[in-house]
Amino acid sequence: MLTDDELLERVASRDERAFTQLYERHFGTAHATARRLCRDLAEDATQEAFLALWRDAGTLRRRPGGAGAWVHTVARNRAIDARRHAAVHQRRLVHDDSVLLGAPSREPTPDRAVADTQTRERLHAAVAGLPAAQREVIALAYFHELTQSEIAARLSVALGTVKGRTRLALGRLARVQGL
Repeated sequence: MLTDDELLERVASRDERAFTQLYERHFGTAHATARRLCRDLAEDATQEAFLALWRDAGTLRRRPGGAGAWVHTVARNRAIDARRHAAVHQRRLVHDDSVLLGAPSREPTPDRAVADTQTRERLHAAVAGLPAAQREVIALAYFHELTQSEIAARLSVALGTVKGRTRLALGRLARVQGL
């Protein structure tokens, strides 16, 4: 039985049998991850991950975690992208429908606007009170909508470091009363 790296080398040479073995070996976990993130679009996200594997196999040799980890990560990222795209599309549809149908304004009442402003101010103060490293990962994740993998790459730190900083920051923010 060939290892993932051996199969990947063969896929780089356009060996369809090797690709089929990698597909059969890793489809289940990659699809399960995508399904957790974007139920209806999981099949597409997983397919895109394997297409990327076929297309980019020559550049993937000797990567940490091998082909399986790479496919899993690509499927996860494609699922996140699909979920974001679907959310943006849904917001546009709701906005377009409300404009076309003359729906009542969704502007908040004055009381609600004041409460929202106060909550936003408390949140900004709480985020500003975080240590710099934690504040940076929170800003990149929530304000710039980057995945933890993207944050790790941008900051040149390990993924586990990003996860740890995020967990600590969210714990601190959760303790801020009223947030």
